Amino acid sequence: MRKLIFIISIVIATGITFSCSKSEDSDPNPAGSTPGPKFLAAKSIITSSCAVSGCHIAPSNTGGVNFGSDANIVSNSSRIKTLAVDLGTMPPSMPLSAADKTKITDWINAGGKLTD
Repeated sequence: MRKLIFIISIVIATGITFSCSKSEDSDPNPAGSTPGPKFLAAKSIITSSCAVSGCHIAPSNTGGVNFGSDANIVSNSSRIKTLAVDLGTMPPSMPLSAADKTKITDWINAGGKLTD
């Protein structure tokens, strides 16, 4: 009987410990979040330079990437920085200006999330 009470006590204590512990939110776009100014600046560039007909927007979704939603932009943040800022290979028609690259870099440095 004592063993059973001991085991039940351990299970309850463990449950309380884990249910009260702080967990990190892994969702970069929590529901109801208001986009931050750095994200909005980067999104404006991406929408006008990348999410255009024949590129990264439905139905073409070049390279399997569609920037038609905020979540897709956020989930591709490191790819955007690498190709558009670091390598300068995107967009292929005309590289981004230094000012646009700075805005994207600022957003990435702030966490590359919807909220910043």
